[in-house]
Amino acid sequence: MTDHYYSLLCLLVLQPSAVGPLQRSRALRWPERLSLTAPVLSSRAPLLALRRQLAGLLRDNEGMGRAWLQHAKLCRSTGHQEAAETSVLEAQARSVPGALLERCRLLWDRDKGHRAVMELQLVVQQELEEEVQPNDPAVQHQRAKELLQLTEWMAAVGQGGKEVLCANYDDAIQLDSNWEKAHFSYACYLDQLYKDAKQREGKGPKSGMDRLGGRCRVRREEESPFDYLPSALSHYGESIRAGHKHILQSLPRLLTLYFEFGNRLAATKQVTQKMRSAQTQISGVMKGLVRSIPAYKWLLVLPQLTSRLCHQERDVQEFIQTLLGSIVDHFPQQALWSMTVVVKSTVRARQEIASAVIAAARRRCSDSGRRLFDLFNKLVDQLIRACMWQPPTERRTSKASAQKEFRGLCALLPLEVQVPVQALFTVDLPPGGKLPQGHRPVSTQATIAGIKDEVVVMQSLMKPKKITFIGSDGVEYPFLAKPKDDLRKDYRLMDFAGTLNALLARQPQARRRGLSLRTYAVLPLTNDCGILQWVNNLVPFKHACEEVYVKAKIYRRHSTPMQIKKMYDSHSGTRRELMDKVLSLLPPRMSKWFLSRFQDPGTWLAARLAFTRTNAAWAMVGHVLGLGDRHGENIMINALTGETMHVDFGCLFDHGLTLEVPEMVPFRLTQNVVDCFGVSGVEGTFRCAAEMTLQVLRDNKATLMTCAETFLHDPLVDWTKGSRSTITSSATATQDQENPQAKDALLVMEGRLSGTLLGVLATPTLPLSCEGQAARLIQEASDHENLGKMYIWWMPWL
Repeated sequence: MTDHYYSLLCLLVLQPSAVGPLQRSRALRWPERLSLTAPVLSSRAPLLALRRQLAGLLRDNEGMGRAWLQHAKLCRSTGHQEAAETSVLEAQARSVPGALLERCRLLWDRDKGHRAVMELQLVVQQELEEEVQPNDPAVQHQRAKELLQLTEWMAAVGQGGKEVLCANYDDAIQLDSNWEKAHFSYACYLDQLYKDAKQREGKGPKSGMDRLGGRCRVRREEESPFDYLPSALSHYGESIRAGHKHILQSLPRLLTLYFEFGNRLAATKQVTQKMRSAQTQISGVMKGLVRSIPAYKWLLVLPQLTSRLCHQERDVQEFIQTLLGSIVDHFPQQALWSMTVVVKSTVRARQEIASAVIAAARRRCSDSGRRLFDLFNKLVDQLIRACMWQPPTERRTSKASAQKEFRGLCALLPLEVQVPVQALFTVDLPPGGKLPQGHRPVSTQATIAGIKDEVVVMQSLMKPKKITFIGSDGVEYPFLAKPKDDLRKDYRLMDFAGTLNALLARQPQARRRGLSLRTYAVLPLTNDCGILQWVNNLVPFKHACEEVYVKAKIYRRHSTPMQIKKMYDSHSGTRRELMDKVLSLLPPRMSKWFLSRFQDPGTWLAARLAFTRTNAAWAMVGHVLGLGDRHGENIMINALTGETMHVDFGCLFDHGLTLEVPEMVPFRLTQNVVDCFGVSGVEGTFRCAAEMTLQVLRDNKATLMTCAETFLHDPLVDWTKGSRSTITSSATATQDQENPQAKDALLVMEGRLSGTLLGVLATPTLPLSCEGQAARLIQEASDHENLGKMYIWWMPWL
């Protein structure tokens, strides 16, 4: 506490009458100070208790009531219902605005929804009947909150028709037109009406009257989905413009609805009057949003925009190009790196459109901006050459000289292109929903000042190279240059993981446990090469296991795997018996690695928890995405924190089932992985983290499905070997086309998110709870019969 703040508190306590309530509120700034603390009970409860005591000394009855109300909200959000009820009663006794609403929310959480609706409805009705409506913005916002909550509950329990509900939404928005949540909630409701009307479209009013033989004299007016779509898009857009608390849900859904409408418009031979009217309205809405929404918000959906660059409908295509041009204008460093693979595309139409967008942005720039565009193109060309460079075949080498082998790249440096680390592409949006004054949502990174002469050549088949840029800040930034490898799936998955991390951070229990997926920058330069951000201090899981076994003198790196292969070749029984036999020779020992790496007890416990939780998160996400090829060298352990990080995502969407030896487990849960979890094994921390991750995935299914749809509309991604014949050749592809294999994969993903498709084979099942789905997946992943069927060099015994 600063001396100024302490002196102010002393003055307020000793002479409360010397300072008025408004001046006191401005001086203390308690709401702003509280927002800077972690939103957990252990952090905020002591602060709120202190404020209640100070409010009592200041004879500030309303201030004490507000502290009680904040404590009630905190307790309810963390599941402490009894403490929340006590606090809200204290707040009600002091007539604090919002106390009654909080009490109704407590009733709703206790499954007393009818009572909550009745009590809140009575209060709202009384407020609406007042002859003189207040002009105070704070009072109007509070009434908007009450009306919006009542409307959402009425929609949930089926009380009131759509006319009543829409009128309530309109009234709530009229009370506070700049409130993000009101627009978002109304947009979601209109979206539901749109989906319902779309499903019933074309069935006709007579289809449900056949039992009367067409003699019914009452005709129900047929609804059209176009009655709701323009308003839904408008309110999604207003929600995005007003804040960013719900932007991860609203912005992708906005684009998906617009793109779907464009697809339907392009596929319709005879456009009806209603569709034409909707097109006019929607076109006006989307053009207005391009002007009113800041460019940094559109930066969140850059992958979605680039994947639909060749949309079939001209209006939609022009909208995408305009939006991409705006992003390039405002954030050239981020946009140029992200659009490189499209500019270098082998699909002529995509390449031409992307190049035209970049060229138009270049013409709008100043001379220094044009120089950046020109230097960036030269840098990309030199990086592609560096990726494709191969050491001489006549000599085995692990080192090369950048000055000798990459002279063109070295001659370009230094230049004003920023180092493409993950932070460069991360849009930082504070959780409050509004940008604080002076906050920059997109960070500025160091520029590339030079390159380290030593280039490390990996000894794998394709000879990837580790190159190290030297930033203008003097820091070394290592990258892996990979030739003959399509990194676009890796790029898409990192975008998916980034979205999921933001969603996990907004869930209190997941945030408290630190559930997240470690991401890194993936930059495909062409369809067969690219660079990846190098992450230091990583140890492959396989190497860590072998290190422990070698120390225990029960394993030899070369001879032991060959002995196990002989056991595989000579075994004639079941795979379960084979697996039991192999595991009896190599008992789990991986926990010893953690003990040797993290010798301090506190550090060891933190590392073990980090390993367990990140494993659980990756396991659930990997299962939903059908991620395979999780052998011991594709799972990395951070030697400083214990967290796991996955690499090489070429085997996505159940591609493992097409291998010569099909993969039969949803994720890696072998004996040594479980050994790292501690004495509880898969029970306790791992199971809890897995269930929590599944719950977040389900709660945000629409957002994640929209994020994954970039695969569906990317004609460059090969889903299975031999699938090239099913996709239009790059020479003739001119429009956005759907990949049927990708469409089927997304249906499987949706089923897994819903709990209706289970396991590797996506077996249909009755809807499972998160707990039931996690239990079945853990059982399938650890089953010795399934592990015995895995490819031998997947090494299921490690």
